[in-house]
Amino acid sequence: MPILRAALVSGLPAPAAAALLTLAGRPEPAGPLTGVLAGLLLRGSPAAAALATLWGGAWAVLATELAGIETADAMGSWLEWPGWPGWAVGAVLAYALAARPMPGGVPRMPGGIWHVLGRGRHVPDGVRRSPLPVAAVTVAAGAGAALVAGQLAAAQAAGLTLWTDYHAYDGPGWYRDVTSALWYPAASVVLASVLAGRLRGGREAWAAVPVAAWLGAALAGGPLQYTQALGATGDPPGVALLASLAGGGIGAAAGALALRHPGAGAGLVCFVVLRTLQALDRAPGEWPEPVEAMADPLLLLAPFVVVAVVAARAARRAARRGPGLVAGLAGPLLVWAVYAAVGPRAYDHSTQSDPYLQALLTAFLAPAVALAAAQLAVLTGRSGSSGDATSHGTSTRRSP
Repeated sequence: MPILRAALVSGLPAPAAAALLTLAGRPEPAGPLTGVLAGLLLRGSPAAAALATLWGGAWAVLATELAGIETADAMGSWLEWPGWPGWAVGAVLAYALAARPMPGGVPRMPGGIWHVLGRGRHVPDGVRRSPLPVAAVTVAAGAGAALVAGQLAAAQAAGLTLWTDYHAYDGPGWYRDVTSALWYPAASVVLASVLAGRLRGGREAWAAVPVAAWLGAALAGGPLQYTQALGATGDPPGVALLASLAGGGIGAAAGALALRHPGAGAGLVCFVVLRTLQALDRAPGEWPEPVEAMADPLLLLAPFVVVAVVAARAARRAARRGPGLVAGLAGPLLVWAVYAAVGPRAYDHSTQSDPYLQALLTAFLAPAVALAAAQLAVLTGRSGSSGDATSHGTSTRRSP
């Protein structure tokens, strides 16, 4: 059963790999190693393998921190700088390995992947070649560029990012801004991919469309992000630029998932909106007291409500739990993948550590909520179908 195997992959190897690699002084490969293992153990279930890898990252942080081994910051660093998307890289590896066919089998990735990996060459038997949807790809690139540029400019204007020299403990720190450098491209690429997927041929080109959105976001957002980061003279702006590129990659992976699994798109868009509202709640300035009193608990509970609704909707449509789990988990694991690439950095400021902790706990608890909602939706759907069939059969027997 993919669900049981995914839980075993998440709960056992990921914390062990994270702890051992951290003690050895090289924690960066924890995510990719977990992804390779998940991909090999969950062959034929690529979405489950990718999500299990990301959930394994949450397991790894919780288990190792409880054991007294500080891994969260280390796993979000490369060459001692923040922004290493190790768990997202692991999820991509897991998806690719799990989707890879057995020897002699038909590839499980028709359509879009062949446009990216050499269109028109060595197309295997059983894969129907389709033309590249130029309109969808163009819209994805343009939307990715426009969205990321708009978000970066608006975030700095609203004080959501500052990119200035900081003094310890007296205000939002540099790590929060690095997380934003990851988040805005990721969110932009997701939204652009979902938008372009509604055009003709967009969903079939599930790899080409997100890659185009990523390139558009990189070309428009990369230089702008680098320019903004120059304001923090004590820290290298190249870190922000690399974080921006990595965030776009995370968004491209999530966008591909949304196009391959339609129910996941709704969850991803909802969590982009939720994360934006949470950022606005932490923006500089005082909100009216009644609004503040209502906003905090609502924003804590809203992610779990969204997970339940999205999971139930997808499971009911498919009459299976699997699509419901994928749809319900895509959003919280996207947010977690971004925060895991930086770490809590508790020594810096609560504007980084508090949302990191919320993303961690949401990602950790979301599978239970999604599984319960999906199972309930499947059961109620079956009972409703049985009731309709019984009613139809009764009326047929009574008719003359």
